[in-house]
Amino acid sequence: MSKLYKNLFIILFLPLLIFAEDIQTPTTPVKLLIKESQQTTTLKAEQTNTKEVSQSIEEQIDSQTKLLEEIINNINNESYLTTLPEKNYYDNEINFLTNRINANNLQGNSLAVKRDEIKLEFLKEKATYETTLKNIIIGKQEFKNKKYFEELLDTNIKFIQTFNLDEYKSLYDSELKNVNTNKVSSDLVDNYIELYNQKHTQLFVLQYLYSNIQKFRASNFFIDEFNLKYFMNKIDNIKGISFVSSLTSYHFNFSIGELTIALLIILFFRLINRYLIVLITNFLSKFFIKNNKKNLEENILYHIKDAINTPLIYSLYLFSIQLSMFILVKDQTFINNLMPWINTIYMALLTWAIYAILDNSISIYAQNLLEKYQNVRKEMIVFILKIIKVMLILIVVLFLFTQLGIDVKAIAASLGVGGIAIALAAKDTLANFFASLNIMTDNSFSQGDWIRTDDFEGTVVDIRMRTTRIRTFDNAMITVPNSQIANAHIMNWSKRTIGRRIKMSIGITYESKMEDIIRLKHDIQNMLLNHPKIASNKTINISKTKAFEAIKKEDLEGIKNTLLVFIDEYSSSSIDILIYCFSKSPVWEEWLETKEEVIIEIAKLVEKNNCEFAYPTQTLNLKNEEKYE
Repeated sequence: MSKLYKNLFIILFLPLLIFAEDIQTPTTPVKLLIKESQQTTTLKAEQTNTKEVSQSIEEQIDSQTKLLEEIINNINNESYLTTLPEKNYYDNEINFLTNRINANNLQGNSLAVKRDEIKLEFLKEKATYETTLKNIIIGKQEFKNKKYFEELLDTNIKFIQTFNLDEYKSLYDSELKNVNTNKVSSDLVDNYIELYNQKHTQLFVLQYLYSNIQKFRASNFFIDEFNLKYFMNKIDNIKGISFVSSLTSYHFNFSIGELTIALLIILFFRLINRYLIVLITNFLSKFFIKNNKKNLEENILYHIKDAINTPLIYSLYLFSIQLSMFILVKDQTFINNLMPWINTIYMALLTWAIYAILDNSISIYAQNLLEKYQNVRKEMIVFILKIIKVMLILIVVLFLFTQLGIDVKAIAASLGVGGIAIALAAKDTLANFFASLNIMTDNSFSQGDWIRTDDFEGTVVDIRMRTTRIRTFDNAMITVPNSQIANAHIMNWSKRTIGRRIKMSIGITYESKMEDIIRLKHDIQNMLLNHPKIASNKTINISKTKAFEAIKKEDLEGIKNTLLVFIDEYSSSSIDILIYCFSKSPVWEEWLETKEEVIIEIAKLVEKNNCEFAYPTQTLNLKNEEKYE
């Protein structure tokens, strides 16, 4: 396996070293125009020896090299985004000159028109040039491919070459003699020199940037296809394949060599996903997780594979498709339009992996956290996870907007202006969201609690960002807006630690002796005091509290251990004994079991004390009356 990877490395990366482009440096100075005073100085300098002339050329080359280095540094440190003027500045100047040209045309000032036309072209080329420099920086921030920068620089070069300055050469030569007498002629000459020097300097800089893209953008070996083109040409030049390649290139716009390399790329990443990813994740598990740990599943690193495996596989598949697309698709505009979506998918996969790691971490350690810190609520942890998920989705959306060139600041400003309308439209959603926060902080009920309001009764399934879901006892699901439930009167049967009430009244017949009833009453009380499932002073220890307490602990935590057994009243057909106590467990099923045991024990005690249960009876007394005839 190691030999296979070594061979693949040599095949893929060796051509990069062989066919890499050399970085070009300026060898001859740019020829620029100089004013008349400077021309005189130049003529005097030409009378010196050859050594002095060559030294002057070297100084010019050094000066231009420093200019190129300064431009490269400004691109790399992104200072052009803040130091160069905004486009509005040039738009205002261009509009002003356009209006002045129209006015001079109406007045027949042809020389002034030519002067302003040269100045207008100077401003247009300068604005386009500076916009190109800014777009280079933005393209680096957005990880554009090499073809994007080549197309950007080539477009600017063609724009500069479009304007033919030679049409004004004769006018420039004729007006040189009038520079000292005519202000318009002097301005025209100055504008011509400025445009000429700017045009040649910008062409020099842009061509240098085009030939040395790696100076400001690190080469991407795969995306820029330095090595792949070599193999494509070799395949297409094979006998028998060259003819088919020419046909496919004509009809489908791709050759057999390009198709073969694209398929090999997909196959290569398929092998990586199938074998290499497994090896990497297994290595991480063995390296970080020690065998002496008791519960490997409680270690977060044990779940790294499950968290990042799927996003990583999809990322590599997407990368292979992207590389294949760069090879097969020749329409650069289509690729540039598609790249923001591909970059956004990469961002989405990254956020998916981050969220999966967070989710696994919380699922592993949340239970220990809840046991250690009693004030931490499970619903709060789930709620925070949901907020993180929404934030990650918003990050992906904003990243997509940035990739598509949408001004996020403008959107934020428009949201600020229309904030009132949006708030009115989303007032219910905002009310439910803040109500969910109130429910979390108020702790009136939690997930799994049995609650009852005027409208519903059931078990809380979960508390979401907008609604709360309730499972009724007939197994129906109720979804209630949080704003409604936050303002409702809630009876929470689950907010009790110890004590679920058992209350009953036992009727003993009037034929029973009072001494037996009194003994029965004491036996029932002793039975309840010693019953292991009944809360009493003997079975429940309540810690002592301070003399002053704002909230009684028993009431706050829901602890009840009251136990009352009394002969209550003479009812219509029985002497009633009141039994009032609490079971230890608040669970309904366990409460029913405890209540059942208490009823059975009471029946035994009634029989033991020679008493009988009373039942509703009615005695009818018939009075005989004599009837007289």
